[in-house]
Order: sequence, then C-alpha cells, then structure tokens
Amino acid sequence: MSLKQISVIDLSQIDSQHDARIADEIRFACHEYGFFYVINHGVEKVLLDDYWLLLKRFFELPGEIKESINKIHSPHFRGWESLGSELTNNQVDHREQLDIGPEREALTNPYPHYERLIGPNQWPTALPGFQECVLTFMAKMSTVARRILSLMSMSLGLDSDQIHHSFGEIPGPYLKLIRYPSTPSGSQGVGIHKDSGYLTLLLQDNIGGLEAQACDGKWYGIRPREGAFVVNVGELLQMITHHYFIAAPHRVVNAKPVERFSSAFFYSPDLHARLDPLPLGQGLIEQARRSAWHQNDGFMPSRQQILMGTQKQGTENLPRVFGHRYWQRWERSYPEIVRKYYPQDYTADS
Repeated sequence: MSLKQISVIDLSQIDSQHDARIADEIRFACHEYGFFYVINHGVEKVLLDDYWLLLKRFFELPGEIKESINKIHSPHFRGWESLGSELTNNQVDHREQLDIGPEREALTNPYPHYERLIGPNQWPTALPGFQECVLTFMAKMSTVARRILSLMSMSLGLDSDQIHHSFGEIPGPYLKLIRYPSTPSGSQGVGIHKDSGYLTLLLQDNIGGLEAQACDGKWYGIRPREGAFVVNVGELLQMITHHYFIAAPHRVVNAKPVERFSSAFFYSPDLHARLDPLPLGQGLIEQARRSAWHQNDGFMPSRQQILMGTQKQGTENLPRVFGHRYWQRWERSYPEIVRKYYPQDYTADS
C-alpha cells in the first residue's frame, strides 16, 4: 500500500445510515496508513480564521517578547522555543514553535515524577485575545478528537466510548503552534518520528512539506486540503490496539522559499491512565500478527536508548501508565530543561 490516496472522512455524515461505511473507512485508514483527513468537523471557520491570524501574529512578535516566555523558563515544558531548540532522534529541528497544554496550577510536591508536567502555560500578554482564542480552539479540537475516537472504537467492533473511557478523569490535550522557515540543505524541519500519544489533529497551510512513510518503505506527501484536518495515529494507540492500528513515521521538510505554518493538536489521556490493551476480536489481533509491517514497527526510543546508539524506532518494553511514557517524550526532546529543573534525571551526552 502507498499513501497516494488516503481516506477523507466527512464528520457531517455521522448517522445510522452512514456509520458502518465510515467505520470501515476509518479502520482501513488506521490499519494501512495511520493517516486520514477529516472534513466538516464542526470547528467554525470564523474561529479557524481568527486562530490562524493570531498564530501568525505571534511569530511576528519581537524577539525579546517571545524570549520572555521561552520554554527554558518553564519546568512544565510550556512556552516558546527558537529555531533549533528541539531534538528529534537527537538531531536539531529547524522550526520555531509555541507549546500550550492544559492550564492548571503546578503541584507543590509532584509525585509520581510525571506530575511535574502539570502546571500553567506562558502566554504572550502583548497579543490581546490570544489566550482566549487558543483555549477556545483547544476546547473545540477536544470535541472533534472525542468524536474521532468514538468512530475508531466502533471501527474495531467496540462500544463507541471504549477508547475514551480508558482516558481517565482528566484527558491531556496539547497544542503546538509552529513556523517552519525553508529547511536548509541537509537539515530537517522536524525529523523522522512518531507521535507519542494517542491521536493528532493537524491544521496546515497550503505550503506542504509533511511526509509519511508507508508499508512499501517509501515516503509520500500528505498534501494540504482546504478546510480539512490531517489525523494520525499515535504510538500508544498502536500499542493498545495490539498493533492493528499503525503509527506511521513522518517528517517535515519545507523545500519552498517561503515560511510554512501549522498547528498540531495532540489528544492524550490522563497522566495516570493505564495503557491496557483493548478487547479486540481475535480476528483483528491475528491479522496484525501476520503483518511484519505492524509487528516489527517499533516505538520512539527513550533518550537513554538514543545515547546508547539506538538511531531508529526502538522495540523497548513500554510503561503501562501513560505519564511514564509521556515523561520520556519530553526528556528525549528537551534535555536542557531536564538538566535545569531535574538534574537528578539528566543523562549527559557522554
């Protein structure tokens, strides 16, 4: 299979007449590709227009204003980062971004260790209306994500709330606002990776540059589509579906002489949620077991594995609680923040 034609799911057609067909399309897309589009998703155009405008205005702010909310100031990995601040597979990404998570108070004595991720965001006060618009957008995207998870559950022959039921009491949406300058030769906008959670919804402009790897080993462009979100499976959703759903490796290279903008929304469970396998039918489990593409497709390595020489998706034993795995994601990508706030956990490059 290739990614030349991936499914387009019309959420306005969710009713008893179309549910079975749409569930089949989603099951096929998640099993074969790990990517699909959704259209007519219910996020109002006026909100999307306002959000795009403010996103671009944020990146136009003077450097000293953005620097005041640099992610290095946040023990919760929130805030702005300049070009070259994030690592993927221990290689520098050529993008600028702002990370926003659930707005919560930091805990005095966080335990277990992954509760360090709970805390407030850093907001650009110089941009009126920005915080309100972003939080409204995140709430709308959470609603869309829940609808998609419901369809995914049904596509696997489960109750519609089966996957979301495993999310626990406080799901953890997370948002990245991203600017990609032209990618220098030999560099990466963002390197080859898999998303670490359950579900990603991507809003991208018309520049292009997102590519995903298919089971034939080739890379295919996930082209921009007007009014659509790109949806892709995260590695933990792959894990709990017995590898029936696939989290496809993907990357971004902006080969054009203009900036590329995108917004990635990640929908993940409560930090304390257990990563228990879903009760799939034996037929689906066996189908995944017979596929080398699915069974041999490992997960993103931890920082410790990378420093030990792992240069691609690993085959580690994954933690059984979401927070443990989520912490590995931040530790892998931002070792300098770990060294500043959690030196006891820092692993040096040598």
